[in-house]
Amino acid sequence: MRWALGLLLAVVLPVSLAAPADSAPRKHHEVVPCSRGLVALTFDDGPSSTVTPKLVRLLQRLDVPATFFMVGSRVVAAPDTARLVERAGFAIGNHTWLHTDLTTQSKAEIRKSLRSTHQAMVDAGLHPTRLARPPYGAVDDRVRRLLAGLGLVPVLWTIDSRDWTGLKPGQIRDRVLDGVHRHRTNVVLQHDGVTNSPATLRALPAEIATLRERGFCFAGLDEQGNPTPPVPVASVSTDVRHVDEGGTVRVTVRLDRPTSRPTTALVAPGGSATSGSDFDHARRTVRFGVGERVAHLWLRVRQDRIDESTEDLYFTVYDGNGVQPALVAQADVRIRDDDPPPTASVVGGTVTASPLLDTTGQVQVRLDGVSGRDVRVRVRAGRADAWVTVPAGERTAALTVTVPPEGPGRRTREIPVLILTAENAERGNDATLTVRPPDRTRGEVVRAALAGVTWPVVAIPGFF
Repeated sequence: MRWALGLLLAVVLPVSLAAPADSAPRKHHEVVPCSRGLVALTFDDGPSSTVTPKLVRLLQRLDVPATFFMVGSRVVAAPDTARLVERAGFAIGNHTWLHTDLTTQSKAEIRKSLRSTHQAMVDAGLHPTRLARPPYGAVDDRVRRLLAGLGLVPVLWTIDSRDWTGLKPGQIRDRVLDGVHRHRTNVVLQHDGVTNSPATLRALPAEIATLRERGFCFAGLDEQGNPTPPVPVASVSTDVRHVDEGGTVRVTVRLDRPTSRPTTALVAPGGSATSGSDFDHARRTVRFGVGERVAHLWLRVRQDRIDESTEDLYFTVYDGNGVQPALVAQADVRIRDDDPPPTASVVGGTVTASPLLDTTGQVQVRLDGVSGRDVRVRVRAGRADAWVTVPAGERTAALTVTVPPEGPGRRTREIPVLILTAENAERGNDATLTVRPPDRTRGEVVRAALAGVTWPVVAIPGFF
């Protein structure tokens, strides 16, 4: 099975995060999962078209990894069954072509037996590992050198169930249970391709359940043939989907399986919420002891007193030690703002009219506080309407008002500037634009302009 998927969290978040909590307290007689060590199940002499499919389904249902050492000639006889094993996620190793004692064969015979088996697996669509099990456990220095020359790693066992001798299911189970030792290498030899394999199949459920009750974990074999600790997959969840500013969220990091070694997961936040204002961006490390599967982090969202839209915040496991991030492992929370919107008011201005041309004057739309959203205000200046936008994070925006030419003798007048509507803000005070009459009449302006003009001299023929 694919045992190396795991991923866990270290969480980050708003304002401050408390450290992880332990999983629920255990009763005094309970054994911590995986605390006693690892057990690797191996099955030889298959594939068997009658026993192997049942064994695969059983191991899948019980969520137990295993390694199958297959005989080449039997792969050729039952290729569909061999493919079933690999597609279920189990590792496959080389067990020679005809289950012959390698120490009795010549170098050429050994190479042919192992190469033929490998080719049969490839032809069947398999992807065998580099692991090889010499039949009967018969191996010497010469065989080891030949295996190494072929790029293969010999794998024996530490516990022989002797299921091939005709033992009953209870006897097979007891031999395995008696042979397993705490914190030692435990590689169990059983068979799916011998006459007595149905008895092995019946022994397995109680065998697996008892080993788990005693605190053992089941493991696959690594590239060197050693049991490798399970690599859990991490998932993230939260106790709420929405939180108000100033509120608290509990983030839970959960492993899909226990492991026999301490592990850590690194967690980081993301989303539209802003680091440093909505929350403190501090990546966190979550630690799991042997057998632990749950840890908690607490997140307090900042009260920033800025009116904002609802923001998204999510948590992701991006790295770790002894875990692997899941393909999809994120928890989403929406931060709801509880701050009142700002008030938008108009600040008036003054402009001196021109007797000849249009003149522009300015008034300001001003907020009484910074907003996290764009504020749009519809303003009417005299008879003209216009929209003014105050960008998020800003407090003012200018509105230009056009004043037509004024005739001489006009008095100072005021143009009302009114707020008609306001988006993302409350309506505040209106104001006026004061228009003062021009300083000079039209004639004075024209004469002043002409006085600075140099006129060209034009000679008229016959005049002189």
